[in-house]
Amino acid sequence: MATLCHALEAVRRDLRRTDREIKRRIKLIDMHCCHRCCDTQCSCLCDINLHPQCCCLLHPYPFCLCDILCCRPCRPVCLTSLERKAIRAKIEAEQELARIRRRVTKMLSTCNRPKLLALMDVKGFDPDDITVKVQDGKVKVSAEHEEEFKTPRGKEYNYSTITKEICLPPGVTENEISYTIGPRSLVRIETPGSMPPCLQSLLDC
Repeated sequence: MATLCHALEAVRRDLRRTDREIKRRIKLIDMHCCHRCCDTQCSCLCDINLHPQCCCLLHPYPFCLCDILCCRPCRPVCLTSLERKAIRAKIEAEQELARIRRRVTKMLSTCNRPKLLALMDVKGFDPDDITVKVQDGKVKVSAEHEEEFKTPRGKEYNYSTITKEICLPPGVTENEISYTIGPRSLVRIETPGSMPPCLQSLLDC
């Protein structure tokens, strides 16, 4: 998990650095663009297989970086090979960041699921006979059942009880515990899933 956090942060830093460099180079292009090349036929620098989000005439797709490169015919002529590599690096960094985000989101969806602490079987007892208490760092499940029989000698009673308990794992408080009693008298004890703070802060950025 820590390795994934560092990898995501490194990609974000590289993306910001590449973005600043591209903006600087594009600003220089605007200042020194050769106007005598403006009649040159427009061609798109975007590799459709690498980054299909292009709004130029060749690739009528939604907005992407190609917009600032393809809308004016003179720009492809003025771009150097280094600038083209920088643009491609930015696109690849964006795609890598998107892949990491999808991977982290998938991991977080698993982290946010309730964590099962115990599944206790108290068959033979009605759900109304089952009591769950959380105190002193333990979860105690108890059930009591009483049956009344009529005999020639009078009334007879049959009592049955059962008690089960588990200790709370480290880091889990009593207020976080939740439980459900199923129709088959199965007691499901859970604690809410937790999201690592480092991943949450990265996704919020």
